[in-house]
Amino acid sequence: MKAALVTGGVISIIGTITSLSILGIIITTTGVKAVDTAAVALTQPPPEGWPVFWHKGVVTNKTTSIYNPTNEFIFPSIFHAGRWLNTPRAEWYIYYAPHDDPGGIALRYADSLEGPWTEYPENPVISRTWGDHYTVPHVSSPDAVWDAEANGGNGTMRMYFHGSNSVTRWATSADGISFTYGGIAVENAMVGPAVTESSYARVFRHPDPRSTFRWAMFYMGNERDNIRRIRLAESIDGETWTVSPGPVLVPGPEEGGNVSGGSLWRWGGQDYIIYHASSGKIYARTIDVTLRQVGEVPIVLYEGRGDKSDDRVASPVVVEENGSTYLFYEKGSRLKATIAWAKMAAQK
Repeated sequence: MKAALVTGGVISIIGTITSLSILGIIITTTGVKAVDTAAVALTQPPPEGWPVFWHKGVVTNKTTSIYNPTNEFIFPSIFHAGRWLNTPRAEWYIYYAPHDDPGGIALRYADSLEGPWTEYPENPVISRTWGDHYTVPHVSSPDAVWDAEANGGNGTMRMYFHGSNSVTRWATSADGISFTYGGIAVENAMVGPAVTESSYARVFRHPDPRSTFRWAMFYMGNERDNIRRIRLAESIDGETWTVSPGPVLVPGPEEGGNVSGGSLWRWGGQDYIIYHASSGKIYARTIDVTLRQVGEVPIVLYEGRGDKSDDRVASPVVVEENGSTYLFYEKGSRLKATIAWAKMAAQK
């Protein structure tokens, strides 16, 4: 049978399970039983050794940024340029973008994840117009990965980005600056008429050794009910994608009406999907290697300090360097955000 989340009289399909809870009644395939809804926790305590991140600073200073068309930046993507590129400008690249029109994928680079970050002077590296391929109001939400098997085994960077909100695209690059357009990765029509947005993708190597797919993607799918869910797509080559029919994650009572920015993170031998929500917090839920079995109750991974400049945190990316663990994210209210970073406590 299908499970449904009931909120304010609206029923949202979650997935196929053997029981359904509505107003304190569990309806199963074999019968009905009552439960105590007050005992259902909105969040769960983190496991032992769970990282505590401390805000350290801002990557994108709006007042000094060369490319700053809308005075807001979102969706950081960290790329280890020193590992993969032949002649990188620095050890680490960070891609980000404005959300509002015209958007534009921007680049900064640094020799340490702690900065200082130098802005590429000719941003954006990808704009809202690209020859005959597309002309859209904006492009945003960059995510860069390295595919070592592509290009005859020489490898290539593959950049994913949306533009407009209904389409996530991809492009390739040998240097992380000059890109060749690839095509469409996912779009609304791949799921059906109920989906109105397909954006904010994170791409990673598929964690399931038994899967025929090499790559996986979490992305945000908005629907006609205006509830944003996290969906799953899988690919053999990182270019042609198959979308799973049902969402991976729907917002619960803790998260509010929307979830987005899903990314895969492994900690303490366990895989997690980390993401942000309407609540303004960053969460983690356990997930299995098939990327389909998700923990029922979220763990709070990070939340802002509560002042006006940090009342919302979103789009998490966790990176490790030299034994230190870092969290990159966007902070600040939507459409006024900037890129920030935090570091795990008890590390040098």
